[in-house]
Amino acid sequence: MPTIEIKISDFESLLGKGKISESELESLLEYVKGEVKEFLPKEDSAKIELNDSNRPDLWCSEGIVRQIRLMESNGPATGGKGYPFFTDRKGPAERRVIVSKELKSIRPYLAACVARGMRVSDPILVQLIQTQEKLAEIFGRKRQTVSIGLYRLPKIVFPVRYEVADPARTRFTPLGFDQPMSLAEILARHPKGIAYAPTLKGADRYPILIDAKEQILSFPPIINSREIGEVQVGDSDLFVEVTGTDLRMVLLALNIFACNLADRGATVEPVAVHFPEETEFGGEIVMPLDFSAPMEVSLDDFDQVLGEKVAKEEMVSLLSRYGHRLSEEGKRFRVTAPPYRDDIMHPIDVIEDFVISRGIAHFDPEMPSTFTVGSLSPLERLSDRIREEMVGLGFQEVFSNVLGSRQEFVERMRIERVGKERPEARLIEIKNPMTDRFSVLRPWLLPLLLRVESA
Repeated sequence: MPTIEIKISDFESLLGKGKISESELESLLEYVKGEVKEFLPKEDSAKIELNDSNRPDLWCSEGIVRQIRLMESNGPATGGKGYPFFTDRKGPAERRVIVSKELKSIRPYLAACVARGMRVSDPILVQLIQTQEKLAEIFGRKRQTVSIGLYRLPKIVFPVRYEVADPARTRFTPLGFDQPMSLAEILARHPKGIAYAPTLKGADRYPILIDAKEQILSFPPIINSREIGEVQVGDSDLFVEVTGTDLRMVLLALNIFACNLADRGATVEPVAVHFPEETEFGGEIVMPLDFSAPMEVSLDDFDQVLGEKVAKEEMVSLLSRYGHRLSEEGKRFRVTAPPYRDDIMHPIDVIEDFVISRGIAHFDPEMPSTFTVGSLSPLERLSDRIREEMVGLGFQEVFSNVLGSRQEFVERMRIERVGKERPEARLIEIKNPMTDRFSVLRPWLLPLLLRVESA
């Protein structure tokens, strides 16, 4: 589960409640399914573990404070923090980013916005970098699906282009270095290039962000330029971009960052991103974009799951305080999550937010009304007996994973042609595997048996 580090004084400043003790913080963290792992007031530091990997908006001080402040207000409709940049737009966006069609098979999506008027202090910079890294490493799967860049806005001339470049001929000075390097050299020599080179595996040309004056902003998802992409204490106007392979994840990461910056006092201004082809949100998208879809629930859903009658007024009040927007349609309600969340996939998710908002302590525990004893089925008892007898006869029992690797099922088995001629070589591959070792559904048992034999 994600663990973040906060500066206690910065957290207190965001919360606006004065000094906070460890026990008070522990109590407030119940609203975000978090717990204090370390509290060091002398070092002005605390570590918080979030017991929910579905809420990347909470992996930062701003997100945690936002949820707490919503709970202590009356929700977004009556006193909660609003984000007008999602809805109150007048006229077209002044700034544009143009995405090249050549990025389709490499890294096709980009989201962007501008934040002005927030002076970057040392605690703010630390939190921005931490949020950037947490979102890219965990939510973005080590920058594979999402990476984030921050830039000094005054140095950028719009429109900005997101395009591909020749790895050997394209050069700029990356963060952490004093001399220009080619994109190929960055992947071979720069620490970030070495670490994240796999995100561009198989590409013969690499993505770059470049402005109207032909200044290179960055080499996504690897590294920013030192000249424009090194945000420093004292900066007040920022350009934020997110690139990746999944449009919803890219948009969500930008929404989270935009809300964080707004909570810090920044004025968030839109950027229009022009794509070469239509996406599910259009060919040109003005961002940040609130793409939250409503979820329909009824009071009967609450009664069935919680085992008690829930009053309409309480349901509306608690869900509103948790940040949701509600509208009543007959006997059902349309519940829409705030724009920095994309984790409501089922009515159960809405009910869980209601439970958190009300507080677990408000539910009376009940002992089970029936008593049951678990036992093995007759078939399992027979299987155990057969296994025991066969081990006694000298056989080995082999447990193998349902998932494996292409190397295991194809390359080591010397199968050179993968097609209809070899049924055992027809692979069902996982679209977004956590590791290549478990990326293919097991097509046959022999390779795994041979692996055991070789060991």
